[in-house]
Amino acid sequence: MQMEVVKCTAPTAVQTQRKTSCNEPIRAEPFGLAAAWLHFANQLEVRRLAKLHMRIERKKVALSELIGQRQTIMNRCIKRMRRARGRN
Repeated sequence: MQMEVVKCTAPTAVQTQRKTSCNEPIRAEPFGLAAAWLHFANQLEVRRLAKLHMRIERKKVALSELIGQRQTIMNRCIKRMRRARGRN
């Protein structure tokens, strides 16, 4: 009696290309235009705020992509779990 070993490996090309490329500008609404404190910021601070705002927006996009990937994996696992229990 010989047991067969099953290896469970992922395909080599499992990742998809990001929806937004690094060269594509992120469309973001202007930051804090209605905020009263912004009128007291000098030009250097406003430039720094603009850079920070765009960096935050890019991180939000990246985080939403990661959350979407996690959700996809969770859904796959839930389907497998239900199939294993005999539920469809």
